[in-house]
Amino acid sequence: MAVINVPTGFSVAAQVWEQQRMDVEFRSMFGAQALEGSAPAWSTTITSSLKRPELWQALMLQLRGRTNQLALWNHGRPEPKGTMRGTMTAAAAAQGATTMTVTASGQAGRTLLAGDYLGVGSGLTQQVVMITADAVANASGVIAVSFEPGLRNALSAGAAVTWNRPKALFRRADSKAGWEHQPGGIVKPMTLSFLEDWRP
Repeated sequence: MAVINVPTGFSVAAQVWEQQRMDVEFRSMFGAQALEGSAPAWSTTITSSLKRPELWQALMLQLRGRTNQLALWNHGRPEPKGTMRGTMTAAAAAQGATTMTVTASGQAGRTLLAGDYLGVGSGLTQQVVMITADAVANASGVIAVSFEPGLRNALSAGAAVTWNRPKALFRRADSKAGWEHQPGGIVKPMTLSFLEDWRP
């Protein structure tokens, strides 16, 4: 098993980004209730442009069906619309938390906005979360943010936070690799669907 990175020059024409909830619903004459069975996961579908289709073909083969993982970010929001940048670190946060405190030197008064994505952790703890409310850093560059989904793992103080193309780990939804040619050697757009899976 290997983690595959998006190759340089890889071009995405469209992307669907969704959250897959792992809940179980119970319904009876007395009402209904839903319980979360496990942590929610991101799912995404990407469609190729007509630029460098050979990179898409190579990526399909490198993924080896569902054997390897792909490190992929949300192409619609690769960096925050908020103004906060720099080297970010998190304060300690408990597993399941939906709030955390982030510090970035020299970022006083900078913002993170609802819909911005951040990456926390690495390897098995690697996770992408989405900010759910606008927030402003104080004079020391400290900002308290709320987000979803909750943390799958506890964060240690000083954990790195990624704002530029924060990547989640995905596996393909199926194992088929193929592409269609049209007359003149043109390759039709290709589509790949993935579900987040951080386990090796």
